[in-house]
Amino acid sequence: MDTDPADSSSDQQTAHSGDSVSERLIEGLSSHAVFMLDTDGTITTWPEPAASLYGYDRVATVGQHVDMLFADPEEIETTVESLLTEAADGPVETQHWHRQADGSVFWATLSLSPLGDGDPEGFVAVSQDTTEKHQYDKMLERQNDRLKEFTDILAHDLKSPLSVISSRVHLARETGDEEHLDALEETSDRMARLVDDLLRVAKQGNVVTDPETTNVRAVVDTAWEGSGESTDRGTLHYADIGAVSADADRLIELFENLFQNSIRHGDGAVIVRVGPLENGFYVEDDGPGIPAEIKDDVFDHGFTTAEDGSGYGLSIVRTIAGAHGWDILVTDSNMGGARFEVTGVEFLG
Repeated sequence: MDTDPADSSSDQQTAHSGDSVSERLIEGLSSHAVFMLDTDGTITTWPEPAASLYGYDRVATVGQHVDMLFADPEEIETTVESLLTEAADGPVETQHWHRQADGSVFWATLSLSPLGDGDPEGFVAVSQDTTEKHQYDKMLERQNDRLKEFTDILAHDLKSPLSVISSRVHLARETGDEEHLDALEETSDRMARLVDDLLRVAKQGNVVTDPETTNVRAVVDTAWEGSGESTDRGTLHYADIGAVSADADRLIELFENLFQNSIRHGDGAVIVRVGPLENGFYVEDDGPGIPAEIKDDVFDHGFTTAEDGSGYGLSIVRTIAGAHGWDILVTDSNMGGARFEVTGVEFLG
């Protein structure tokens, strides 16, 4: 039987296509790094997407154990060896910080699947940079924590004035004394201020989903002017921070509250400094500082050491920072006062 040369050519092309299909799939997944491991976890293939994601070239990677990709393999929930043992029975997935060739880290979702039937001949590894999702999940977690705290405070803080109102209503009915009506009015005004403060906290805690390039110098200047006449006895020193990714309006309020806190607790003239950190910025003053025993409490809703304070200024600062995915802590400044450090900030330019 004669064979058509065209058919033979077609068969050869099909066979060649089948041989390279896995390679084309691996090379085509630009958002993932797909590579192969042997049964011991040694990297046996390292295509271009993997080199692009991690920054390691093929020579530096093939022949190395897969744990080289983890930022701190000793701190993952299970050992890499345990993952490989589990993956021999079917696909497994783990999430952890991975390290790139330049030393930077990213949150990676790594899945391992066995090759071959029965005892595996090796593993297919698929790694994806899921840092953005991880950060968003952490922000949601923080927001949920703040929401629970918010509702607890709301229930607690409203019980007292409601009790006063109930008691005064009862006494007013019994005695007809208008003094009780004055107390009712004062208590209802206090409740209104409390609700306004709490709603303000809740609004500032919404996760920032559309941050914009924000000039910190302009934000600081606006916040200093917006802090009121109290800044007349304060001096602001600013060291360049540059531009950050943020909600400008909320960032202004963050600085306003920190400035007001410094000046309110200062004795006489106050020096306030704003400057950069490696991954954020600080605000510090030369005031009396914050006693060590209350440093863990100053960001709590309703906590204040001032007779006329609402206890929501620093709470709002923490809430705004959390909405951006940032962290904030309070420590001592070199000037003897309080120093607030905001970290986890994304710098631009």
